[in-house]
Amino acid sequence: MTPKEREVVITAMGIVSPLGSNLIEFKKRMFAGESGICNIRGNVVGNSFPIPYAGWIDQDKLPKPTWVEGTLKDSPLFAALATEQLLSELPNEAKIDAIVFGTAENIGFDLVQESFKHSIDDETLKVYTAEHILHVVSDTLKNSGKQSVDEANLISINSACASGNQAIGMAMQRIRAGNWKRAIVGAVDTRCNGSNLMNFNMLGALSTVDVPANEASRPFSGDRCGFVRGVGAATFIIESRKSAEERGANILGVISGYGFTSDSYRLTDGREDALAVIKAMNLAIEDGHLSKSDIGAISAHGTSTPLNDRIETKAIKEVFGESAKQIPVTSLKSQIGHSTVAAGGIETIACLMMLEEQMLAPTINYKVPDPDCDLDYVPNHARKATVNHILSNNFGFGGQNACIVISKAN
Repeated sequence: MTPKEREVVITAMGIVSPLGSNLIEFKKRMFAGESGICNIRGNVVGNSFPIPYAGWIDQDKLPKPTWVEGTLKDSPLFAALATEQLLSELPNEAKIDAIVFGTAENIGFDLVQESFKHSIDDETLKVYTAEHILHVVSDTLKNSGKQSVDEANLISINSACASGNQAIGMAMQRIRAGNWKRAIVGAVDTRCNGSNLMNFNMLGALSTVDVPANEASRPFSGDRCGFVRGVGAATFIIESRKSAEERGANILGVISGYGFTSDSYRLTDGREDALAVIKAMNLAIEDGHLSKSDIGAISAHGTSTPLNDRIETKAIKEVFGESAKQIPVTSLKSQIGHSTVAAGGIETIACLMMLEEQMLAPTINYKVPDPDCDLDYVPNHARKATVNHILSNNFGFGGQNACIVISKAN
């Protein structure tokens, strides 16, 4: 098999996001520099709640999934809707070797509360665990009548905000090694509720400044003061180039490289020297057999917290040296907030669209220069560009850093 045949490619994608729950709407609004962040007081939270806004989605306005029985909500609903957007791109009886999802669900307070009322059977337990999301995705594929799924490979990944990129990277490695031919990969997070918001607020991580909701997320701007919580889901068909070409699939992009590091420095904040972040970025570029000059843009983690944006800027300058200031850096979180576990998935869709359109999405709400953040952040307006490779960064709590390189289809 030639090196090109061994390439790992993306042949379909689906999205549920604050900028739209289909690819057409998401692309239009992203390049227009719109914000999907809205006021949540009196709706998601009380009128006096300290956090006034989020990249929230009204589930009552989402369509009902076609291929899963029963009533779904939260992460299972988002995962099912995003997965259904892939179905038209799969041939009849296509074999799915694995389902790999970045998920945030765990056994939490709701399950504990239920256990005091009655014993918990296996079916009830599924409702409260990541396994339930994986089974919803599997059922969506099987019930559509087109796909067979290897249920020995239903894999849930939770590496905090690095989960989306880690899920993509893991699938890429398994396919590149010849273990799998084709996988459904995704990431989902819908934990925008009072308790989750307060957890982040008590860490001092969230923006609570009194501004219009669409101006609250301000990555790299000197007046940034914390991130804005978001929700969403993204799904992909990821397969070998050989598999894609054999079935005549439309190749949207190539996953060229993946780098993952974990420094276990602190639970929440990263190292000031950015050591592990720098290494993850370098590993992703090296894994793609690329030179640093090949990277035409960076999809930043760009959370809008004072610490993250400063450290990420430092890392970019360490990796790229004198050329760092010539590389555009864009943060989608300025438009949709930080969907934590789902962020890498949604940002990968953004990267694929930027490569397809040869247009860079803007970092909106950039108003005040910061001497510690002195790169080209594509401020406020989309920009035409010639770009073949985008480095996408995700950094999670606990020092988990996942970087991938997405390359233009050819």
